[in-house]
Amino acid sequence: MLKTSPKGRGENDVDFLKRAQSIYRDEHKWVSFSQEDAWAILRFHPKWDAPEQVDLTGDVPGANQEDLFGHDARPAGKPRPAKKIKSDVTASTGGSSASTQFGELMEQELHLKREAAERAFDAQAEKDRTLMRLKELRFLATSTKDLDDDDAYWIKKQKQLIKNKMRNDLGDEDDEDEDE
Repeated sequence: MLKTSPKGRGENDVDFLKRAQSIYRDEHKWVSFSQEDAWAILRFHPKWDAPEQVDLTGDVPGANQEDLFGHDARPAGKPRPAKKIKSDVTASTGGSSASTQFGELMEQELHLKREAAERAFDAQAEKDRTLMRLKELRFLATSTKDLDDDDAYWIKKQKQLIKNKMRNDLGDEDDEDEDE
């Protein structure tokens, strides 16, 4: 922190800027000041163009500015209250009826959307099963008379597997009909 007067006697602006840069480098571990363009614009702003340092310790006997404000001589702003987390908010308000109603509506909407998604999934699964049955029925209608014996053997074998599967599926459907 610069504890000397802003500009020494007989010191021009260039000398003052060099001294300020030197102090900055010393305080910031040899890092150069990179905001000279901004400083050129703001240096005549009232906040930075104070005629002399203001003594704020007059009201507190035996105190200096660092005791009052810490390392930064500028007064700190108002402290912010800690942010409330969700559980703090609901605990402090007891859960307002509007937020409860909103939560219930959102839960109901989510439930309806979930049911609609389940119905759409079931409908798609049923459509896929129906398309597979149609493909299997077309395969069962495939003729083997123009095929050689080896190919005909495998086609007949696959047809037998499809017929067995259909018998099982029909048997499951018959069991469901008896339960109702």
